[in-house]
Amino acid sequence: MSRIIIACAVLSVAAAAVLPEDAQAQIVDYVNNNDGAGNYNFRFETSNGLKRQESGVVFNQGQEDEYIQVQGSYSYIDTKGRLVNVIYRADRDGYHLQEKDTGLTMTGFQASPGLPPAAIASLLGK
Repeated sequence: MSRIIIACAVLSVAAAAVLPEDAQAQIVDYVNNNDGAGNYNFRFETSNGLKRQESGVVFNQGQEDEYIQVQGSYSYIDTKGRLVNVIYRADRDGYHLQEKDTGLTMTGFQASPGLPPAAIASLLGK
């Protein structure tokens, strides 16, 4: 019984390990601007396909209801090889997910729930 527990523990640690290509990822693009008054924008991209960009603008500056409106996006390749793209906005009313798209794989398109596979095949010219 204890061997099973030890084996499960070892497997769970191995499964959680960082992929070698992720551990070796390098920053290939980086921009960061900040005006010191709360307005900013940045973007970066890594060699393993991670991308992020964001900008923030101060509204009602100096007033009691001052806030920063943030817009941004990030994308990465998930463990199944699919591109995940997330677009968001945050303001005085909270965080708003505007779009989350998973489906484009490294080898082609994956069917979406509302579109039959035959329709996707025809769009791809198959």
